[in-house]
Amino acid sequence: MYQNANISFQKKESMFMVNTILEVQPRLVSVGGGKSSDDIVFELADVMLTKLPEKLDIDTALAEMFEPDDKGRINSLSTVLSQEVSRFNKLLSVIISSLLNIKKAIKGLAVMSESLEAIFNSMLGNIVPDEWANAAYPSLKPLGSWVKDLELRLQFIGRWMEYGQPKSYWMSGFFFPQGFITGALQNFARKYDVPIDALKFRFNVLPGPHYREQADVAAAETADQPFDDSAYDMPEDGVLIHGLYLDSASWDDEKNLLGDARFGVMNPPMPIMHLLPDPDYVEESEGQYDCPLYKTGERAGTLSTTGHSTNFVIKCFLPTDMTREHWIGKGTALLCQLNQ
Repeated sequence: MYQNANISFQKKESMFMVNTILEVQPRLVSVGGGKSSDDIVFELADVMLTKLPEKLDIDTALAEMFEPDDKGRINSLSTVLSQEVSRFNKLLSVIISSLLNIKKAIKGLAVMSESLEAIFNSMLGNIVPDEWANAAYPSLKPLGSWVKDLELRLQFIGRWMEYGQPKSYWMSGFFFPQGFITGALQNFARKYDVPIDALKFRFNVLPGPHYREQADVAAAETADQPFDDSAYDMPEDGVLIHGLYLDSASWDDEKNLLGDARFGVMNPPMPIMHLLPDPDYVEESEGQYDCPLYKTGERAGTLSTTGHSTNFVIKCFLPTDMTREHWIGKGTALLCQLNQ
């Protein structure tokens, strides 16, 4: 654990040094056959505009997902989908508008305002512009990784709209994962006529265990090939989730328990988990660790207007053969996304 902490510290220090160097670099002018800063940012804007859709159209979503039940209620997860589409569309609007304005400013067709200059410099330094970050979900990724992650998120939401509910939900792909959690609880509460406040999740790691990387799912979908998930079924109650990472721990596949971190393996993936609502669930004092789940490795946030933290998501009760104090001392947590 301490060796991994040292590696993490050195990585952080190195990235800080690189970013500092990039920030003080002068704006380049093309000399000879090299590219100027204007050329680099213009091409980057072109590539991003090619990759990102203008918007997600919820009207094209599978109609049966929005059919009301016998009591006139729409599936809560379909409502979550609509809300996610709205949030992503607002973000896309901010990004595309600024990219188009950046291209105009570089061409001399518009004034390079202070805000556009800030976006220009951020793109040149592989940093997510503040204007985009303020309209987006929490993330510590550099710009290149951030854009790839956004593409995966948009594809995840797009496939959900087109083909209906996925067998397993990419927890990291949600703009607001707390809304998804509430939607899953609400579906169970409506089905069995129990108060939603009386429900708690059981966090069951699928035996196997089974792993599911969203990048692999997306690659298969892009190639029009079905992703092989035949080893597990969609549950009758609750939801399957994937895409989480362990920090300061690992998953013992043989024992199907939480285990100590392995040297050099900073953030191993967490297997697929079944989140099963249970009105009778009682937290056990031994044999499990109430592992906090955060959106990013920063592990800090503020209370938003919804009353939810901007970073903390939920406590996940994971099986272990060690004490709770052991994991607290190591600072063990789950993360929705990594920094790179």
